[in-house]
Amino acid sequence: MTSGTENRQRTIVTGIRMTGDEHAAIMQKAADCGLTLSAYFRACALGRKTRNMTTSRILDALIMLGNEQRRIGGLIKHLRGEEYLSAGERAALMAQIEAAQRAVIDAIRRVEDAG
Repeated sequence: MTSGTENRQRTIVTGIRMTGDEHAAIMQKAADCGLTLSAYFRACALGRKTRNMTTSRILDALIMLGNEQRRIGGLIKHLRGEEYLSAGERAALMAQIEAAQRAVIDAIRRVEDAG
């Protein structure tokens, strides 16, 4: 087993030639993924999936929205025994929440499939 941090174990430096435009584009892609240039190159070269930071934020927001919808659904179910909502109103609200949850799940899948 090797000791030291992962960065200290990386002792080989490799240079590559590219144009200024290529360098700028690659630097932007690395920044979009929240990675250093070295980490981005390693990820791409080793076939690891890189994810745009915006995509990650969108997924996080969609997951939070789905969780909030489940919480609201739980509150509506809790009101079942109360007289605040009729059975028809509860059913309509639950149907709307379930449709919204399906839309969130579909959106998450589309974002993940887009890469």
